[in-house]
Amino acid sequence: MNIVHAPTEIAGQMGILCKELRKKGHNVSGYNCFHTYLSYKGDITNTDAWELLKELDFLIDNTDVFHFHNTNTFLQNFEDLPILKEKGKKMVMQHWGSDVRTVKMVKKLNPYPLEPTYYTDSEIHKQLTFISKYIDTAIVQDFEAYHYVKDYYKNIYVLPLACNINDFRVSYPSVNNDNPLIVHAPTNRKFKGSHYVERAIKKIQNKGKFTYKIIEKMSHEKAVSEYLKADIIVDQLLCGTYGMLSVEAMAMGKPVVAFIRDDVREKFPKDLPIVQATPETLADVLLELVQNPKRRHELGKAGRKYVSNYHSAERVTDELVKIYQKL
Repeated sequence: MNIVHAPTEIAGQMGILCKELRKKGHNVSGYNCFHTYLSYKGDITNTDAWELLKELDFLIDNTDVFHFHNTNTFLQNFEDLPILKEKGKKMVMQHWGSDVRTVKMVKKLNPYPLEPTYYTDSEIHKQLTFISKYIDTAIVQDFEAYHYVKDYYKNIYVLPLACNINDFRVSYPSVNNDNPLIVHAPTNRKFKGSHYVERAIKKIQNKGKFTYKIIEKMSHEKAVSEYLKADIIVDQLLCGTYGMLSVEAMAMGKPVVAFIRDDVREKFPKDLPIVQATPETLADVLLELVQNPKRRHELGKAGRKYVSNYHSAERVTDELVKIYQKL
């Protein structure tokens, strides 16, 4: 198949999928017009919308499957979708959460309020209504995101986050370490619940020996080198699911702490080793891990195994190809 991924790289996923699809014999191009300090390095072309438009006619003529990301397509107001549909092109839209998460639905499903996303509820509804007129199939990473798009598309597939597990060196927490390093790495403090992390750290700072480090505004490559030193990694506390930080941390053999809603967790494999914590319980959860080096080590090993079983790029891409074949 000739496949194009565009135009927004989220959490390195476009690059990982493009690389793995090529390994499987497909002709794949990935184009990213969304640039951040994270500077993900992957097998894609970093460009801008204007430069990409110069190639649009060629891409339309030579592409079998267009895989769009994050409620974005090539043209403003999705003006390219009627053209692609008329030409009989196969298309899929992959939503990543913040592009579709409405305030109304968050209030209904989530025990904690979340910072509003890029769009208002009415804008999200308008966009999804228009896109789903031309694209029948959507992909989401888990059942937290599923609820926001389920009423729009004919077909919705849940595709786990993809991880090139061999790119991550394993460093399990030492059972002999009596001064564990706790790391929290928010890309958005309000969304991740960083205020609650810092509050929990203050509550336990005189109850156990540990070091705390927050990692921000750092390239992905540099951040990963810091994660490797950690004994405990705290991901997000409000959203109700886990993200790419959790996946990468588990790939490195690190125990992960996050809040996962009960209805979302029951859809994940039963052996998910992420330690459950809420803003109210985080201090107790962290103190227990600080005082138990053996459990930290065991959780780290379980995490590496979990990512290998469910998030490996090869496995995820096999499932993606099956989706393409059904378009």
